[in-house]
Amino acid sequence: MNSKQVRKYELIIAIAAMQSSDTAIPTSLAELCAIDFETAFEMWEFILARHTPPTTSPENIITKPFTMFLRISEMKTRQLFCESLPLQKLVYGTTAAGEREPCISFLTNLILGGKIEIADECLTKLRTNPQINFNETMRIIVDDIFKTYCARHNVKVPVINRKQKMLLLSHIEKVRGPNKALLTQRLKEL
Repeated sequence: MNSKQVRKYELIIAIAAMQSSDTAIPTSLAELCAIDFETAFEMWEFILARHTPPTTSPENIITKPFTMFLRISEMKTRQLFCESLPLQKLVYGTTAAGEREPCISFLTNLILGGKIEIADECLTKLRTNPQINFNETMRIIVDDIFKTYCARHNVKVPVINRKQKMLLLSHIEKVRGPNKALLTQRLKEL
């Protein structure tokens, strides 16, 4: 066993012993990620499962690690995230982090990237999450989709395909209050 492998197992043991409030979680996951991306991702899922709902702010165990994984490899992160239904539930269904960055932009990229089934699962989990205001979160998601599309394609009016529109409308239907009419109208104008 070489020193890199020894360090990998030391980090796994250290991360497994950490509490959700431990500020070393993101740093330790980043170090483990430099050694083995998939193992770091699995440890992130382990920590989330062990400490959900987090007793403190979800930044330490959700938003900071998620941002780090996306920064290192968005493609690998998307692949591993899409393969893990428990992780989707932990991130979008049980904590307040689902209505924050990078969770919103990740969901936007799933929708714009054609990962409709996974996006539908995440939106369903957001809708049933007791810690967030789904009505407001749905407005933020639609705004982010429009803004991201326009920025990527250098246009003023976004274009979304039928599947994307149907996905969004099906979840907007479950919104209560003034956002429902506003969001429905915005999508129907496209």
